Amino acid sequence: MLQSLVYMSSATQPFDDDALDEVLEYSRERNTQDGLTGLLVHRAGRFMQLLEGPHDAVVATYGRIVADPRHDEVRLLVEESIHTRRFPEWKMAFDRDEQVEPPSGFSDFLGTGDTSADASRSRELLRWFRNHPMAAPTASLGKHRRD
Repeated sequence: MLQSLVYMSSATQPFDDDALDEVLEYSRERNTQDGLTGLLVHRAGRFMQLLEGPHDAVVATYGRIVADPRHDEVRLLVEESIHTRRFPEWKMAFDRDEQVEPPSGFSDFLGTGDTSADASRSRELLRWFRNHPMAAPTASLGKHRRD
């Protein structure tokens, strides 16, 4: 039995293509070592990730994410036991210049979408994240608030 979870968070700092490429490279290496697969999506200053693998590795990785100062407002959306991995390798999707060759492990999920027939809550959350406009992570601190 494998563990799967989906979380969403806000970035505490802007991530440009170089910073996202670094996250991709580091995360692929670390997650492969830990037996984790899944999909990390970055859009408009927010992250959503589906992580899957051995229970202890998933829980430990999520704990590191919660403690990571680059993440704010981390919210666990789904946690469940699964029999089969939905993502056989770990990948990351983010908006990038289409003229530049994507790095290894890059997913075109934001551009092409998801053609999987999987209708699980986890997969539907990823589809929702892809298809809906996101408010800036600091929107709740915006001008509409009065001191």
